[in-house]
Amino acid sequence: MRVVSVSMAYEYRKVEKIQDNLNYIENILKEAKNIKPDFVALPEVFAYTGIEFKKRKIEDYEKIKNFLKDVARKTNCWICGSSYDYDNGEIFNRCFFINRKGEIVGKYDKIHPTEDELEKGIYPGEKNQKPVETEFGKIGAFICFDANWHYDLKFQIDNGAKLLVFSSAYPGGKILNSISLLYQTFIVASIWSLKSGIIDNTGKWLKKTDRFSYWVWDDINIERTVFHWDYQGDRIKKIIEKYKDRVKIETFGDEAIFTIEVFDKNLSIEKIKKEFNLITYKEYIKRATEKQDRKRK
Repeated sequence: MRVVSVSMAYEYRKVEKIQDNLNYIENILKEAKNIKPDFVALPEVFAYTGIEFKKRKIEDYEKIKNFLKDVARKTNCWICGSSYDYDNGEIFNRCFFINRKGEIVGKYDKIHPTEDELEKGIYPGEKNQKPVETEFGKIGAFICFDANWHYDLKFQIDNGAKLLVFSSAYPGGKILNSISLLYQTFIVASIWSLKSGIIDNTGKWLKKTDRFSYWVWDDINIERTVFHWDYQGDRIKKIIEKYKDRVKIETFGDEAIFTIEVFDKNLSIEKIKKEFNLITYKEYIKRATEKQDRKRK
């Protein structure tokens, strides 16, 4: 899938009203349309970047949702970004998942609003929110302050999410690298400042925005799978000997892991796993944990 991460370039722009931010995003997506993106991630409450909280009006919420639907249709891609939403008398900081047709097909509510948000009326989302089913597979999300409760993300990962959108005002920094590596998940981080980018499922930044580029893109294969070296690292050479350039294998010595990525549509990770009796990093940790618990009893 071809993913785009957008920065609001907050430190380089002067914003007076919501429409300034909507125009900015619309212009960026006009540029991005040239590369035919599959999935675009936008920052936390992107429409309100630089707007005082007291000027954020409920009547604008529907306008912003309709804007997202419209640009998804025009760009012919999926869009995921955060905005406020009024739901049964409560206001949530909500990530919307919008398909190529401009339909809202899923959402994620910020589980951990900041103290300031809580005081200003933002409600915390429910825990254990499931990832959203897309044409690429299951994709999850987390918003800004949520990054400090990484264990809440595990529910989305355990329920099949192989990519997480980090829609945020603050960059997150090395916290994101840690989440990506520990949970072996891709992260598309879209931030207010020039700190947006794309992280692979071993914690490595693939692309980052800078002062010359307010948005970046990359092609990623979310089926790329992470394996632990223990008891199976010796099978790597045999896999390469058989499948040659139909697969790509990378090793990470300090972390004792390796990744397998398949380039042939007639081959799958599951087939390779079965043929060479491999278990993934996640499966290995789960198996070890169960053995430890049994022994502890």
